[in-house]
Amino acid sequence: MKDRILYRLLFFCWLVMVVCSKAMGQSSPAELRISIDTHNKQILQILAEIHKTYDISMSYDEQIFNKDIIYSRSFDKSSLEEVLNYLLKDSNVGFTIINRALIFYEEDKTFTIKGRVVDSLSGENLIGATLLIAEKNKSSLSNKYGFYSLTLPRGEYSCYVSYLGYKTRVVSLNAALENNYLVIKLAPVDFNLSEVVVNVDSSLTAQHMGSFTDKINWTQTRRNAFYKGEADIMKVLQMQNGINGLTEGGSNLFVRGSGKDQNLILLDEAVVYNPSHLFGLTSVFNSDILKNTQFYKDAIPANLGGRLSSIMDMSTRDGDANAFHVFGGSSLLIARVGAEGPFIKKGKGAFIATARGSILNAFNTDYRLFNVKGKYSDYNVKFNYTFDEKNRVYLSGYYGQDKVISPNKNTNRWGNWTSTLRWNHVHSDRLFMNLSAIFSDYHNKLDVSKPESSDNQIWLTRIRDFSLKSDFTYFMGLDRTLDFGLQGTLHRFNPGEISPVNSNTEDNIFRAQAYDYTGYVSFNWKIDSAFRIVAGMRANAFFNASFGRYYLLDGSSYKPLSNDADKKKSYYGLEPRLSLQYKMGNDFAFRLAYNRSYQYLQLLQNDELAFSSLEAWVPAGLNIKPQYVDAISFRINRLLYRGNIGLEGYWKRMGNQVELIDHAQLILNPFIETQLRQGKGRAYGLELSVNQRIGEFSGSIFYSWSRSFRKINGINKGKEYAANFDIPHVLKSNLSYDLGRSVHLNAFYTIHTGRPLTYPIGFMEYEGIYVPVYSSRNSHRMPTFSRFDLNCSVDLETIRQRERGRRHTLNFGLYNIFDQRNPLYYSFSEDSNGNLAIQKTSFSGRVPSISYTMRF
Repeated sequence: MKDRILYRLLFFCWLVMVVCSKAMGQSSPAELRISIDTHNKQILQILAEIHKTYDISMSYDEQIFNKDIIYSRSFDKSSLEEVLNYLLKDSNVGFTIINRALIFYEEDKTFTIKGRVVDSLSGENLIGATLLIAEKNKSSLSNKYGFYSLTLPRGEYSCYVSYLGYKTRVVSLNAALENNYLVIKLAPVDFNLSEVVVNVDSSLTAQHMGSFTDKINWTQTRRNAFYKGEADIMKVLQMQNGINGLTEGGSNLFVRGSGKDQNLILLDEAVVYNPSHLFGLTSVFNSDILKNTQFYKDAIPANLGGRLSSIMDMSTRDGDANAFHVFGGSSLLIARVGAEGPFIKKGKGAFIATARGSILNAFNTDYRLFNVKGKYSDYNVKFNYTFDEKNRVYLSGYYGQDKVISPNKNTNRWGNWTSTLRWNHVHSDRLFMNLSAIFSDYHNKLDVSKPESSDNQIWLTRIRDFSLKSDFTYFMGLDRTLDFGLQGTLHRFNPGEISPVNSNTEDNIFRAQAYDYTGYVSFNWKIDSAFRIVAGMRANAFFNASFGRYYLLDGSSYKPLSNDADKKKSYYGLEPRLSLQYKMGNDFAFRLAYNRSYQYLQLLQNDELAFSSLEAWVPAGLNIKPQYVDAISFRINRLLYRGNIGLEGYWKRMGNQVELIDHAQLILNPFIETQLRQGKGRAYGLELSVNQRIGEFSGSIFYSWSRSFRKINGINKGKEYAANFDIPHVLKSNLSYDLGRSVHLNAFYTIHTGRPLTYPIGFMEYEGIYVPVYSSRNSHRMPTFSRFDLNCSVDLETIRQRERGRRHTLNFGLYNIFDQRNPLYYSFSEDSNGNLAIQKTSFSGRVPSISYTMRF
């Protein structure tokens, strides 16, 4: 019995030793040396052979392997890791060893790189820089804060980063950079050497397919001849195709058959309601601080809206975060000065500040339109600071003020005030957010005191906006982005009131208030190398929550409302946006676009003359419906050798268009809405453009044919008539010639059909006053308009100074060289014989100019 127990114990010990020795003899798969021939075999065959020969446990899904690859290499006593790395090269399959089992898994197929594109010298963000992935022949753009995000399949890539006016840079990208915030710095180029610059960068190349927005380039446009030598962004836009100024010397824009109130003008996201200094002689935008200007006259993106015709989106410079600079200049109108430099910490924060002021009385020369004295000034300031790679803040502001004094000592003061606080935040590698708090204020004070009265009475009009806005961009992948956001705005209106108010004042227009809520979503997808689609939707909710005296129009009369439920009015609207783009090869591109837009804010002003600051804005409400437009457009562009040719066409159907009745009384009228009528409008046209460079010559020719009509009940007997801004034929030409590196000549010529005019056919006496009796509205036209300007620009700095960022430039100009006296308006009266007497008033004749610009 004892022997049996002893034998069993010995057998158990022997068994344990055998099992342990067997287990200890099994090495980890990572330590195995493998000999195998992979010639003409697929990966699943190879893995099965390894499993059978070396008894290695494996776990995998067959679907993750590429079964089309045939291998052709032999291994002799190689490590398992070496064999597997060979088999899985250039795939998205990884492996790991757990408890001596070999487990295969599918890795992330892509990697994402994010960052900013900036100026190498100043650190300024570059808006709309192109990042082209050569291996994929696909590209992406940096957003308006210079941010970009690229999601690519794992591998090695060459990224060509380019921006107008900067040297193209090639950056190598791979998965090793995935967790890095990559700041790409581009070096500026010297335009004076060999760079070809077109006034409006609307050319299409293989990389810029879909870049149909017009970008203004200041390097070239500063060399144009301007009145009194003062470079002006609004005058530059008036030189472009499809955009007119209506009257010479004005700063307002009339785009494709629409009124000046139908343009949305944004400065750092804040609305600028009146863009004019001195009744339009120059604009409120200082060219020294403008960085980027995008102008949309069709295919308006879903994140922008509120007007029917166009969007002008301007961004100011951020300032140099690395070095301090002083800049400025002077023309015969204005003196300018500015400074920029690091803020708080070099390389992380920057500031920029500018100031302008009129130095001569512009009305004391040949420009005696109003027989008044005037002056103005404006100021810009901007700060920004980068806390880390994910957070950056901006604070910017503008303030401008005009003052004119008439011969009877009455004054007119007006001005704009805007402020914007923005926070950029990178939520993830692909999600970018901008949150903005925006304030905008426009006011006008007109002295309406009677000469014999001691009371100082001011007619005050004003509009103020308070807005909160959030914009998100989700970079879904290369050539795919999703934009969405929300905005809420409180509008406060003062259409007109006497100040100071007393008990005898009955002429005030009661103040109004409205809430405007907007949400949008937009998807931008480049389907392949030829097709791109941009589709979006914008939703609006507008609530008129005014207070004070309410009335409902009944024809030309009104009746008071006492029931509060009848006083409020709300409007809702959906605005679909669609753009289809097609590219054939590298030299032909076509786009078809549609958009609907609503406009809830209405301007009450006579646009017969563009020289007026008396702009009264009112909200859509009980008596005024929101305007709307359905617009369809196409655009064709063909690249030529060192140039391009383009053809555009559009058709607009407009509703609830606002027009003033004959003899409209807007000042001291408490029932101002009785002066309005609404109706239909339509506009259509074609625009041809040619840009070409031959040797040292570069030039542009623009021709547009367009028509614009209105049909308003109660005006022109209900019959359709040409709109005030209907100008059928417009021809513009711009020619530049470089005399070496430092001297540049520029010539600009324009000729167009005279604008519509309503002639009086007689006069009648009403309460002792002779009042004109008009013919059919806009049944006549002014004479053909033409003007020819010359300018010579001389760069005074040396090459070494230019490399250090210093600039010294003199401009000599001759405005209206042929002394063409184009009429601004006609005055009609009755002479002593009872005949119609007509007096013409012109803007200006020939005007020489000189200006100086510097930076150091």
